[in-house]
Order: sequence, then C-alpha cells, then structure tokens
Amino acid sequence: MKFMPLHNPIKIVRIPISTPTLWPNTTTNCYLIGNKQESILVDAGYDQEITKEELNKALKENDLAIPKSIILTHSHRDHAPGVRQLMDWSPVIYCHPKEKQAILKAIFPVHTVSMLNDGDVIHIADLEIMIIHSPGHTPGMLNLYIPSKQILLAGDNILFEGTTWIGPPEGDMSDYIHTLERLQHLDLAKIGPGHGEWVEHPYKQIEFVLNRRLYRENQIQSLLLKHQQLTSTSLTEMIYEKNIHPSVFEVAKKTTEAHLIKLMKEGKVSLHDSWYSIHS
Repeated sequence: MKFMPLHNPIKIVRIPISTPTLWPNTTTNCYLIGNKQESILVDAGYDQEITKEELNKALKENDLAIPKSIILTHSHRDHAPGVRQLMDWSPVIYCHPKEKQAILKAIFPVHTVSMLNDGDVIHIADLEIMIIHSPGHTPGMLNLYIPSKQILLAGDNILFEGTTWIGPPEGDMSDYIHTLERLQHLDLAKIGPGHGEWVEHPYKQIEFVLNRRLYRENQIQSLLLKHQQLTSTSLTEMIYEKNIHPSVFEVAKKTTEAHLIKLMKEGKVSLHDSWYSIHS
C-alpha cells in the first residue's frame, strides 16, 4: 500500500466513540492519520450510527480527506464491525492474516479484506508507518508505529489505565508478554491506546502492565501452593476478592486461565479435570 507524497501537514487524530465495551471504559478509540488529500482510519468502532457521525465530524473539523483505507487492529466487536457504517467511503479493509477469518465474521456482509504483515511499511504523504504484528490479546493483533513522531497506536495491547484482558481461545499470555517486551524497544514519545486518553509516559505504562502480569503469575502460583488444588473460578475469586465489577468477572477469569496455560506450557502447573495444582 503506497501513497504519493504531498506537501500538506499530516495530522494524527484520536476519536473516542461511544461503544458497549468492557467496564470501566465507555468509548473505543479510532484514529485518523492524514491530510486534506489522503488519510487512513485505524479501527472502526462498533456498528452503530454514532460511529459514522463522529468520524465524519472529525474529518470535517480536521480538514481531512475521506479515508480510502481502514486498518483493523483486531476483530473484537468494539473495534471492527463499524466498517459496515462506512462502506459508502469505498474503503479497502486491512488486517493481519491470522485475524482474517475473525475479521470477516465481525464485518459480514463485507467479504473482502487485504493483508498486512509484520514489517510492512505504508506511507501517507511523506509519513512512514510501520506495521507490527503484536499477538497476545488476539492472534492477529496489529499495531502501527510512526518512527518520525515516536507514536505507537497499540490497539488493546495498551490501555490508558489498567490492563487489557488476555484469554483463551484467542488470547495467549506467552505471546502477549513477548509483544510487550518488543514494544519496550521502540523509540516512543506517546502511545495511542485502544481505550482512553493518549498515554504520555509510554515506557512507564508498558512496565506497569508487564509488572502486573508478573505479579498475577506469582500470585497464582502462591495460591496453588497454599491450597494445593483450585479451579480457575476459585482462583479468580481469591485474586480479586470481589473488588472487580461483576460484568468483567468472566474476562478476569479468562485472564487467569491464560496465565495458567502459560504456566502449564512452562511445566510449572498441572491440570487434573478442572483442578489446577503446582506441578510436582
């Protein structure tokens, strides 16, 4: 995907759009990158009229061209299905090959998508954008890195506050840890998260997420040592001690299960029926 350079300032605009996403978030971020001659959209929000209304408002306020390309970071319902609202733009939809089938399901009846792979480079005017395959939250998660601006658009890999959920069958904790370690090595001034404000202290936030995941892993092992056998439900109840909103308990349990799967891969935990224990 190549765009001819034009002499016109490039803007990178975050558009928070109301979506029925996970508590405590109430909006999902879409990003416009471009100028009055050409632009792209990163993520398309939920399939509802306000998606198109907010995006058209942002295009007008920022004097940006209608995007002819939409890059979807991943397939989840608060990031992808909004493309149905935008088909009068006649956009080309892009995603990673490992996300293709989930994306096609999410945006049906749209039935054509194009592929972007790790290391691909696209251009909007004279702005270079690097594509990063960053699995963990989903197998085909894409992040966009803009070296000249030191900006990363991270999808749901990084949130403005708190941590994202990682859970089977889509999520893989081992992949997610590797992704975070890779993102740490980018030259960053700020991160555009999937939810919330711009992250102005990117390394601090990445380190916070890594430390939280390590803490949770150690906590799970300590609880298994103490109680010998626990289900993922019991573990999650002990970890959070009713300190999370009931609406997100199931995704918290999925994240616990993702940690358990990682620990089983490493030979540290065993599963017997529905009971987990420290591997002896």
